[in-house]
Amino acid sequence: MKTKCNCCDGIYNSFDIHFTSACDNKCKHCVDACYDGLKINKPDVNKIVQTILDNQDGLDDVLFLGGEPCLYLEELIDAAKKLRSQTNLKIYVTTSVPKICYDKRDRFEYLISILDGLNISAQHYKEDVADEIRRTKSKYNRQEFYNSLPYKEKIRINLNIVKPFLYKREDLIECLKHYDSMGFNSIKLSEIQHGAKYFVSFEKTFDVKLGSPYSNGCQTYLDMEQIIPNFKTPVLLKRSCFMCEETLKATLEDGLKVISTLFSKPTNKYGVVYENGILSKGWI
Repeated sequence: MKTKCNCCDGIYNSFDIHFTSACDNKCKHCVDACYDGLKINKPDVNKIVQTILDNQDGLDDVLFLGGEPCLYLEELIDAAKKLRSQTNLKIYVTTSVPKICYDKRDRFEYLISILDGLNISAQHYKEDVADEIRRTKSKYNRQEFYNSLPYKEKIRINLNIVKPFLYKREDLIECLKHYDSMGFNSIKLSEIQHGAKYFVSFEKTFDVKLGSPYSNGCQTYLDMEQIIPNFKTPVLLKRSCFMCEETLKATLEDGLKVISTLFSKPTNKYGVVYENGILSKGWI
Protein backbone atom coordinates (compact mmCIF):
# COMPACT_ATOMS: atom_id res chain seq x y z
CA MET A 1 0.00 0.00 0.00
CA LYS A 2 1.40 3.38 -1.01
CA THR A 3 1.85 5.41 2.14
CA LYS A 4 2.35 8.92 0.81
CA CYS A 5 1.23 10.79 -2.28
CA ASN A 6 0.44 14.34 -3.27
CA CYS A 7 -2.60 15.37 -5.33
CA CYS A 8 -0.66 18.33 -6.76
CA ASP A 9 1.84 15.97 -8.38
CA GLY A 10 -0.67 14.68 -10.91
CA ILE A 11 -0.78 11.13 -9.61
CA TYR A 12 -4.28 10.28 -10.80
CA ASN A 13 -5.47 9.52 -14.30
CA SER A 14 -9.09 10.01 -13.50
CA PHE A 15 -12.24 11.94 -14.33
CA ASP A 16 -14.58 13.29 -11.70
CA ILE A 17 -18.18 12.95 -12.84
CA HIS A 18 -20.39 15.74 -11.53
CA PHE A 19 -23.44 13.54 -11.98
CA THR A 20 -26.03 15.98 -10.63
CA SER A 21 -26.30 19.32 -8.85
CA ALA A 22 -29.19 17.98 -6.75
CA CYS A 23 -28.43 17.16 -3.13
CA ASP A 24 -30.57 16.36 -0.10
CA ASN A 25 -27.95 17.86 2.24
CA LYS A 26 -26.82 21.44 2.82
CA CYS A 27 -23.34 21.09 4.34
CA LYS A 28 -21.72 24.51 4.78
CA HIS A 29 -18.23 23.20 4.05
CA CYS A 30 -19.24 21.28 0.88
CA VAL A 31 -16.69 21.72 -1.91
CA ASP A 32 -19.50 21.86 -4.45
CA ALA A 33 -20.63 25.13 -2.86
CA CYS A 34 -17.32 26.70 -3.92
CA TYR A 35 -18.11 26.39 -7.63
CA ASP A 36 -20.96 27.73 -9.73
CA GLY A 37 -21.12 24.66 -11.95
CA LEU A 38 -23.86 24.18 -14.48
CA LYS A 39 -26.61 23.63 -11.88
CA ILE A 40 -28.31 20.83 -13.80
CA ASN A 41 -30.16 18.24 -11.75
CA LYS A 42 -31.01 15.30 -14.01
CA PRO A 43 -27.92 13.71 -15.59
CA ASP A 44 -27.82 12.84 -19.28
CA VAL A 45 -26.38 9.35 -18.95
CA ASN A 46 -25.76 8.78 -22.66
CA LYS A 47 -23.85 12.05 -23.08
CA ILE A 48 -21.81 11.49 -19.91
CA VAL A 49 -20.86 7.98 -20.96
CA GLN A 50 -20.03 9.07 -24.51
CA THR A 51 -17.74 11.83 -23.24
CA ILE A 52 -15.90 9.29 -21.10
CA LEU A 53 -15.64 6.84 -24.01
CA ASP A 54 -14.29 9.56 -26.31
CA ASN A 55 -11.65 10.62 -23.77
CA GLN A 56 -10.75 7.39 -21.98
CA ASP A 57 -7.25 6.98 -23.43
CA GLY A 58 -4.81 7.20 -20.54
CA LEU A 59 -7.58 7.06 -17.95
CA ASP A 60 -7.53 4.59 -15.05
CA ASP A 61 -10.80 5.34 -13.32
CA VAL A 62 -13.86 7.55 -12.95
CA LEU A 63 -15.44 8.87 -9.76
CA PHE A 64 -19.13 9.76 -9.63
CA LEU A 65 -19.84 12.72 -7.37
CA GLY A 66 -22.50 15.40 -7.07
CA GLY A 67 -24.44 16.92 -5.63
CA GLU A 68 -25.69 13.54 -4.56
CA PRO A 69 -25.38 10.96 -7.35
CA CYS A 70 -27.59 8.36 -5.65
CA LEU A 71 -30.63 10.64 -5.87
CA TYR A 72 -30.66 9.38 -9.47
CA LEU A 73 -30.03 5.79 -8.48
CA GLU A 74 -31.31 4.11 -11.63
CA GLU A 75 -29.44 6.53 -13.89
CA LEU A 76 -26.30 5.91 -11.85
CA ILE A 77 -26.68 2.16 -12.23
CA ASP A 78 -27.24 2.64 -15.96
CA ALA A 79 -24.07 4.73 -16.32
CA ALA A 80 -21.98 2.28 -14.28
CA LYS A 81 -23.26 -0.70 -16.30
CA LYS A 82 -22.49 1.02 -19.61
CA LEU A 83 -18.96 1.88 -18.51
CA ARG A 84 -18.41 -1.60 -17.09
CA SER A 85 -19.40 -3.21 -20.40
CA GLN A 86 -17.57 -0.80 -22.71
CA THR A 87 -14.37 0.08 -20.83
CA ASN A 88 -11.76 -1.31 -18.45
CA LEU A 89 -12.00 1.72 -16.20
CA LYS A 90 -12.38 1.34 -12.46
CA ILE A 91 -15.63 2.89 -11.28
CA TYR A 92 -16.15 4.63 -7.95
CA VAL A 93 -19.05 6.50 -6.34
CA THR A 94 -19.04 8.96 -3.45
CA THR A 95 -22.39 9.27 -1.68
CA SER A 96 -23.98 10.35 1.58
CA VAL A 97 -26.45 7.44 1.14
CA PRO A 98 -29.79 9.25 0.81
CA LYS A 99 -33.03 7.52 1.82
CA ILE A 100 -33.60 6.15 -1.68
CA CYS A 101 -30.69 3.78 -0.99
CA TYR A 102 -32.53 2.52 2.09
CA ASP A 103 -35.92 2.33 0.36
CA LYS A 104 -34.46 0.56 -2.68
CA ARG A 105 -31.88 -1.47 -0.85
CA ASP A 106 -31.79 -4.22 -3.48
CA ARG A 107 -30.90 -1.70 -6.20
CA PHE A 108 -28.33 0.05 -4.00
CA GLU A 109 -26.69 -3.28 -3.22
CA TYR A 110 -26.68 -4.09 -6.92
CA LEU A 111 -24.93 -0.76 -7.60
CA ILE A 112 -22.23 -1.61 -5.07
CA SER A 113 -21.81 -5.05 -6.66
CA ILE A 114 -20.87 -3.55 -10.06
CA LEU A 115 -18.56 -0.85 -8.66
CA ASP A 116 -14.89 -1.08 -7.79
CA GLY A 117 -15.47 1.06 -4.73
CA LEU A 118 -18.07 3.05 -2.79
CA ASN A 119 -17.18 6.03 -0.59
CA ILE A 120 -19.74 6.74 2.13
CA SER A 121 -19.67 10.32 3.43
CA ALA A 122 -20.75 9.43 6.96
CA GLN A 123 -19.92 12.81 8.59
CA HIS A 124 -20.20 11.55 12.21
CA TYR A 125 -21.00 8.41 14.18
CA LYS A 126 -23.61 10.25 16.26
CA GLU A 127 -26.61 10.87 14.04
CA ASP A 128 -27.75 14.04 15.81
CA VAL A 129 -24.33 15.58 15.09
CA ALA A 130 -24.29 14.21 11.54
CA ASP A 131 -27.71 15.84 11.03
CA GLU A 132 -26.25 19.16 12.17
CA ILE A 133 -23.41 18.82 9.68
CA ARG A 134 -25.72 17.89 6.82
CA ARG A 135 -28.27 20.47 8.03
CA THR A 136 -31.09 18.03 7.42
CA LYS A 137 -32.82 15.35 9.48
CA SER A 138 -32.05 11.71 8.72
CA LYS A 139 -35.10 9.65 7.78
CA TYR A 140 -33.69 6.23 8.69
CA ASN A 141 -31.11 4.65 11.00
CA ARG A 142 -27.96 5.27 9.00
CA GLN A 143 -25.46 3.57 11.30
CA GLU A 144 -27.49 0.37 11.37
CA PHE A 145 -27.85 0.50 7.60
CA TYR A 146 -24.14 1.09 6.98
CA ASN A 147 -23.24 -1.80 9.25
CA SER A 148 -25.66 -4.16 7.50
CA LEU A 149 -24.36 -3.55 3.97
CA PRO A 150 -22.67 -6.34 2.01
CA TYR A 151 -19.48 -5.88 -0.03
CA LYS A 152 -17.69 -4.16 2.85
CA GLU A 153 -14.41 -4.97 1.13
CA LYS A 154 -15.43 -2.32 -1.44
CA ILE A 155 -16.65 0.34 0.97
CA ARG A 156 -14.65 3.22 2.44
CA ILE A 157 -15.98 5.51 5.15
CA ASN A 158 -15.22 9.22 4.57
CA LEU A 159 -15.01 11.52 7.59
CA ASN A 160 -14.16 15.21 7.75
CA ILE A 161 -12.16 16.97 10.46
CA VAL A 162 -14.25 20.12 10.70
CA LYS A 163 -15.05 22.62 13.43
CA PRO A 164 -17.25 22.72 15.42
CA PHE A 165 -18.48 19.16 14.85
CA LEU A 166 -15.64 16.66 14.62
CA TYR A 167 -12.22 17.98 15.54
CA LYS A 168 -11.41 17.21 19.19
CA ARG A 169 -9.03 14.34 19.80
CA GLU A 170 -11.41 12.33 21.99
CA ASP A 171 -14.30 12.68 19.52
CA LEU A 172 -12.13 11.68 16.57
CA ILE A 173 -10.92 8.60 18.44
CA GLU A 174 -14.47 7.51 19.32
CA CYS A 175 -15.66 8.10 15.76
CA LEU A 176 -12.79 6.12 14.26
CA LYS A 177 -13.34 3.26 16.72
CA HIS A 178 -17.04 3.18 15.85
CA TYR A 179 -16.35 2.59 12.15
CA ASP A 180 -13.37 0.34 12.81
CA SER A 181 -15.78 -2.09 14.50
CA MET A 182 -17.86 -2.37 11.30
CA GLY A 183 -15.12 -3.91 9.18
CA PHE A 184 -15.03 -1.64 6.14
CA ASN A 185 -12.27 -1.59 3.53
CA SER A 186 -10.76 1.64 4.90
CA ILE A 187 -11.48 5.04 6.42
CA LYS A 188 -10.53 8.35 4.84
CA LEU A 189 -10.10 11.26 7.23
CA SER A 190 -9.92 14.67 5.55
CA GLU A 191 -8.94 18.07 6.89
CA ILE A 192 -11.56 20.55 5.72
CA GLN A 193 -10.12 23.85 4.55
CA HIS A 194 -11.94 27.20 4.04
CA GLY A 195 -10.12 29.14 6.78
CA ALA A 196 -9.85 29.23 10.55
CA LYS A 197 -13.62 28.81 10.98
CA TYR A 198 -13.42 25.18 9.80
CA PHE A 199 -9.78 24.09 9.56
CA VAL A 200 -8.15 21.92 12.23
CA SER A 201 -4.77 20.23 11.86
CA PHE A 202 -4.67 16.48 12.54
CA GLU A 203 -0.93 16.76 13.10
CA LYS A 204 -1.38 19.24 15.95
CA THR A 205 -4.42 17.52 17.40
CA PHE A 206 -2.64 14.18 17.74
CA ASP A 207 0.87 15.58 18.26
CA VAL A 208 2.39 13.65 15.38
CA LYS A 209 5.04 14.80 12.90
CA LEU A 210 4.20 14.12 9.27
CA GLY A 211 6.13 16.88 7.51
CA SER A 212 4.79 19.43 5.07
CA PRO A 213 1.79 17.97 3.17
CA TYR A 214 2.77 19.79 -0.02
CA SER A 215 6.33 18.43 -0.08
CA ASN A 216 5.90 15.13 1.74
CA GLY A 217 2.47 13.96 0.60
CA CYS A 218 -0.96 15.27 1.47
CA GLN A 219 -2.42 11.75 1.46
CA THR A 220 -0.83 9.51 4.05
CA TYR A 221 -1.77 6.11 5.44
CA LEU A 222 -1.38 6.52 9.17
CA ASP A 223 0.46 4.22 11.53
CA MET A 224 -2.67 3.65 13.60
CA GLU A 225 -0.91 1.55 16.23
CA GLN A 226 0.80 4.75 17.37
CA ILE A 227 -2.52 6.59 17.57
CA ILE A 228 -5.14 4.00 18.60
CA PRO A 229 -3.61 0.67 19.65
CA ASN A 230 -5.22 -2.47 18.14
CA PHE A 231 -6.96 -0.46 15.43
CA LYS A 232 -7.62 -2.73 12.44
CA THR A 233 -8.92 -0.59 9.54
CA PRO A 234 -6.44 1.27 7.29
CA VAL A 235 -6.85 5.04 7.73
CA LEU A 236 -5.92 7.43 4.93
CA LEU A 237 -5.38 11.00 6.10
CA LYS A 238 -5.95 13.78 3.55
CA ARG A 239 -4.27 16.95 4.78
CA SER A 240 -4.58 20.54 3.62
CA CYS A 241 -1.56 22.63 2.63
CA PHE A 242 -0.81 26.30 2.00
CA MET A 243 -2.02 25.92 -1.59
CA CYS A 244 -5.61 25.39 -0.46
CA GLU A 245 -5.79 26.58 3.15
CA GLU A 246 -5.27 30.28 3.79
CA THR A 247 -4.18 29.89 7.42
CA LEU A 248 -1.17 27.71 6.55
CA LYS A 249 2.30 28.86 5.48
CA ALA A 250 4.72 27.34 3.02
CA THR A 251 8.02 25.88 4.21
CA LEU A 252 11.37 26.42 2.50
CA GLU A 253 11.04 22.88 1.14
CA ASP A 254 7.65 23.82 -0.29
CA GLY A 255 9.13 26.89 -1.96
CA LEU A 256 11.78 24.80 -3.67
CA LYS A 257 9.13 22.39 -4.88
CA VAL A 258 7.03 25.25 -6.28
CA ILE A 259 10.06 26.46 -8.24
CA SER A 260 10.69 22.96 -9.58
CA THR A 261 7.11 22.73 -10.88
CA LEU A 262 7.81 25.70 -13.16
CA PHE A 263 10.05 23.41 -15.20
CA SER A 264 7.79 20.37 -15.31
CA LYS A 265 4.31 19.57 -16.52
CA PRO A 266 1.81 17.13 -14.99
CA THR A 267 1.67 13.88 -16.93
CA ASN A 268 -1.68 12.76 -15.59
CA LYS A 269 -5.01 13.02 -17.34
CA TYR A 270 -7.70 14.69 -15.28
CA GLY A 271 -10.96 16.50 -15.88
CA VAL A 272 -14.53 17.00 -14.76
CA VAL A 273 -17.50 15.70 -16.73
CA TYR A 274 -20.73 17.53 -15.99
CA GLU A 275 -24.36 16.48 -16.03
CA ASN A 276 -24.83 17.29 -19.71
CA GLY A 277 -21.63 15.57 -20.83
CA ILE A 278 -19.47 18.72 -21.03
CA LEU A 279 -15.81 18.05 -20.21
CA SER A 280 -13.80 20.66 -18.31
CA LYS A 281 -10.12 20.69 -17.36
CA GLY A 282 -11.16 21.55 -13.82
CA TRP A 283 -14.10 22.54 -11.66
CA ILE A 284 -16.11 25.48 -12.98
